[in-house]
Amino acid sequence: MRSAPRAVWFCFLLIILPLISASGSTIHVPADQPTIQSAINVAINGDMILVAPGTYLENLNFMGKAITVQSVKGPAVTIIDGGGLGAVVTFSTGETNATVLHGFTIQNGNLSEGAGIAVESSSPTISGNIITHNGGCNGAGIGIGFGSPIVSKNTISFNKQAGCSGGIGGGGISVRGASSAQILGNTIVNNNTGSDGGGISLFAAGTPLIQANVIRNNKSFGNGGGIVMFNQSDANIIDNVIGNNTAFDGGGIYWLVPSGDRGPYLINNTISANNATSTDGSEIYADGFDINAIVSNTIIIGRKGQTAFFCGNFNDTNPPMIQFNDVFNPTGNAYGGICTDQTGQNGNISANPQFVSGGNVRLQYGSPAIDAGNNRAPDLPTTDISGKPRLVNGNGGPTAIVDMGAYEFVPVALNPTSLAFGVHPVGSTTTKTTILTNNQNKPLKISSTTHPAGYSVSGCPSPVAALSSCTLTISFQPKTSGVFKGNLTIKDDAGNTPQTVSLSGTGR
Repeated sequence: MRSAPRAVWFCFLLIILPLISASGSTIHVPADQPTIQSAINVAINGDMILVAPGTYLENLNFMGKAITVQSVKGPAVTIIDGGGLGAVVTFSTGETNATVLHGFTIQNGNLSEGAGIAVESSSPTISGNIITHNGGCNGAGIGIGFGSPIVSKNTISFNKQAGCSGGIGGGGISVRGASSAQILGNTIVNNNTGSDGGGISLFAAGTPLIQANVIRNNKSFGNGGGIVMFNQSDANIIDNVIGNNTAFDGGGIYWLVPSGDRGPYLINNTISANNATSTDGSEIYADGFDINAIVSNTIIIGRKGQTAFFCGNFNDTNPPMIQFNDVFNPTGNAYGGICTDQTGQNGNISANPQFVSGGNVRLQYGSPAIDAGNNRAPDLPTTDISGKPRLVNGNGGPTAIVDMGAYEFVPVALNPTSLAFGVHPVGSTTTKTTILTNNQNKPLKISSTTHPAGYSVSGCPSPVAALSSCTLTISFQPKTSGVFKGNLTIKDDAGNTPQTVSLSGTGR
């Protein structure tokens, strides 16, 4: 038998080697490499670096590699300390979303831009970290320049401007240069800047997406305590809670964004209890170039003695499009500047939204913001800030209408909504529970409960009292061998009926 020609083997290697390397190897720190940087140095694309708990005095550079650097036990016990010697972590060699930093505390960075994490012309994924106590001029927590990173589910706190005055600001995050950065599901709190944007600063930032973040207690000595936008920063700001931030103008949000296409879109946010020391725009200060900006389905609640929504007229005498919002101030002006009172026009109302409490901005049953939004708002989210579905029928009307604000009111909820019983002997009985909560201030009438074969259900007699919970007990009782799957379905008189729990189990 003749051996295969060399050319054939060469072609085979060209095909198979990338497949082998794509699977990646795992490098353990400090077991395999003494430091995180030394592990990055030897890693190749596709590798995973797993870091044991400890404090690592390092300043990392990812060197353009498509690798994952992840802690084993999470950020509370795995710390990367920059020692005040520059950025703690740097992405500046064209990294893509395939480059991942996950599960660390990032602290004690010191750099003019991006003291905690510096991103320049790169687009890494930064998730599940605590980014804290870093000091820099711009983007003290995270500084992004001309990149489109995914910044997801981090806590960005207690970062502050240091070593300069002025600049583009951004105590928590700054985004500079046209990009499509995604800032998703983060907690951005207690950051501070002497410039603009206590929480987030956008400067000629292109089209970033800022969605499902909690932005609280940040402070700017300039404008925009929560978020500031300058120059062409056509951000989609969706499903955020922005509260208790402080600035000179625009305690919650400030923008001045000349753009040839459009301005920012603010959709389904809750903006309340912010503070403008000028008293103009405690929640929003829209300072010109507003004709294409849209504010829709948003709850805007002003601070005592201040104007909630103030519009300047810089180079533009047109206010933004203000549609289907609740703009309310019980002890001050709802609107100011060239933003005349929009109450009663284009779906706008001005009423107490009836939050659960001062610190909990979920809606109570009976809130005027329930089923009061616009289902045709641009970039309408499919879920609310907590990940629950939008377009829930909260008032029992003929159709489901989106609520105003970051949270969708759910009249009746089940938790959990999925129960896996595993494998059990035929003839045995195993039980699990789910909690049914009636969030309405009226009794809930249950009309029927159905379940698949192999299960029985007890508990929660009808009616369920207003604003109360009950426990459903689900028993898995396989009579034969096989897989038992299906839904427990509860029909009731709430607007979001029926309620379902997926069930699965195997009998042997």
